[in-house]
Amino acid sequence: MALFRKKARFAREASAAPGQGIESFWTWWSEDGAARTADAVAARDPRRMVEELSRRVNAVHPGLAWELAAGTDGAEHLLVVSPEGNPELRATARRWLRAAPPPDETWEFADARQPVADLDDIRLGIDGNEVGFGEMVVTARRVGYRFDVTVHHPLFADLPPETQLQITYLALDAAVGETDTETWIGDVAPASVAPLDAFPLALLRGLVDQLVAETTDEYGEPTWVLLRGDGPSGPVLASAQVPLCPTAAPELDLHVAVVVPFAERTEEGFPGDASLQQLRDLEDHLAARVGDSGRLVAHETSAGVRTLHFYVDSTSPSAGVLEGAVRGWTEGRVSVSDEPDPAWDAVRHLRA
Repeated sequence: MALFRKKARFAREASAAPGQGIESFWTWWSEDGAARTADAVAARDPRRMVEELSRRVNAVHPGLAWELAAGTDGAEHLLVVSPEGNPELRATARRWLRAAPPPDETWEFADARQPVADLDDIRLGIDGNEVGFGEMVVTARRVGYRFDVTVHHPLFADLPPETQLQITYLALDAAVGETDTETWIGDVAPASVAPLDAFPLALLRGLVDQLVAETTDEYGEPTWVLLRGDGPSGPVLASAQVPLCPTAAPELDLHVAVVVPFAERTEEGFPGDASLQQLRDLEDHLAARVGDSGRLVAHETSAGVRTLHFYVDSTSPSAGVLEGAVRGWTEGRVSVSDEPDPAWDAVRHLRA
């Protein structure tokens, strides 16, 4: 359970240089911020650090939220800086985390709220009543690679819909974590009456863990699925990673479309054997060139053209690297275009 949570005040103007704000935050943290915050928590008075922590997080970006909680991986305390579901801020929060010092026995860090060990520990005060997360029940219907869920608590019948929904999302974050809620939970609906097939909310974690295991290969990388359909130019064959979601790599916020014509086609407009091998070699070459600063997340093929969907870190030169790396292609003129896309909307139609 969070020891203290604070939404940074949103301002009309974002910080001019998030990178400077990140560097300044960790300099302050290393010099005395970590020790002072730990002392405040030990004294059961974390509020005395609210103003300064909020100011430091605001300097990174005014839309971010922060939270102090008990450590989850060996440290005594956890500091979370979260985008709170805003795709525009996921990359900034991840860059904040990547600049963090190594965790130690006192502090560890995260860029999303973590699941809690025991939902019975969390009780929210609402209009003189307490909503205990351990008392919540849920139904989960799998749709593709996500779960649509309905969540119920006995007090929901007495609460307005917007309050029910707010509590529901807080409960889901506590049960499975903020990142997995965004990645694996689809439609969410609070229910004033308990569904007949409901089960304790705490069991949802196991269902999500099974889905993660199903969609992860032996090296811990996302698996891929094949998709077929029809488009304006004829049959379409696509392949995409699962999950095809920006939470898989929040720092990759720039979409780069590499449109590659090929010479040898089947009757359906798909690559023949020779061109297929050339396309695979090109994909491997491009992936190697961008390295950890980008990844190929999907491709789709139709009418003699394959579009490779890369996402890269907008603070890196990866878009230019990709453009330069295709110049040796001999089966037609390759086009490369890029656009900011922190929500990965350009590949939304390929999500399984």
